Amino acid sequence: MKDFIKTTVLGALLATAGSAAFAETELRLSVETPPGHVRNLAAERWAEAISEASGGEMTVEVFPAAQLYKSADAIRALASGALDMSIQANVTMSQFEPNLSFSILPLFFGRTAEEANAILNGPIADEMGEMLSKKGINVPGAAFLFAPQHTAFTTETAVDSYDDLAGLKLATPPSPVVVAVLKEMGGSPQAARRSEIPLLLSQGQIDGMGGVTELTIIGGKLWESGIKNVFADNAGWGFYMPVVSQATMDKLSDDQQAIIRDTWAEVGQWAAAHAAEEMASARETLAANGVTVVDADPEMVAEKRTALIELQDKIVADGGMDADFIGRVTEALDGSM
Repeated sequence: MKDFIKTTVLGALLATAGSAAFAETELRLSVETPPGHVRNLAAERWAEAISEASGGEMTVEVFPAAQLYKSADAIRALASGALDMSIQANVTMSQFEPNLSFSILPLFFGRTAEEANAILNGPIADEMGEMLSKKGINVPGAAFLFAPQHTAFTTETAVDSYDDLAGLKLATPPSPVVVAVLKEMGGSPQAARRSEIPLLLSQGQIDGMGGVTELTIIGGKLWESGIKNVFADNAGWGFYMPVVSQATMDKLSDDQQAIIRDTWAEVGQWAAAHAAEEMASARETLAANGVTVVDADPEMVAEKRTALIELQDKIVADGGMDADFIGRVTEALDGSM
């Protein structure tokens, strides 16, 4: 794990050696995804890197699979100071800050990973951090791109076109924007916590999932709960953000805060590369587990995007998003092409 320790951090530690040592600090990090998921792997690496960089004076205990907090509960706990750290999906964070749903608006239909990454590594990222800082949450580093989101992952009913969505009960991330877009497509979306999905699927209470990614299925081995079909239309992008309670950051020394940021700089890069590697082999993994993927016809996707763009202003308003901010995202996105 020495690769995770940046020179700047080592310099800070050497400068403090022999004088004021770090106060022993125990932190808790909660994620709702199961062990083996890229988010969990990143959390574990981050925890280990923090401990090593601080010489063991800072320790981070990772709680996976919603053992400590479920989905949005973790975000509220971060804001209140009840939880120290997490790595959160932007669609989940959007319950707390609606503008973080920007990457799943119609304007992102069909966009490439390069275009999405350009947004996450530009001025828009700074704005995201400022939005959350006003609500008691510190963003100590760059988000990492996870995977393209698709409209439908189903059990028995295969989806080959948007017409096939009619009446399908699809569990979605708890984002008003995801729900609104799927409704406009003709589906019957039902916001649900990630930890609830396997039971809902296995009991037949839902027909599948919507607005998630192939890596979501792989990370949760959701073929074991009945997922058999994927309608892949690249209807947006999901990303993960490192988040720390501002109350926790305020209790740390400057050097400890630097460790939090600098270790994430390395871990975040690793996580982005790992997610990209998983995406490269995702179709093979799904096929090996009996999941069939149908790629949506590009012309059909283009037509749907055009139709939804006309409704985007309403979706933005209804979702409590800032139209000016979305305008800046649009300008930045168009400039990345």
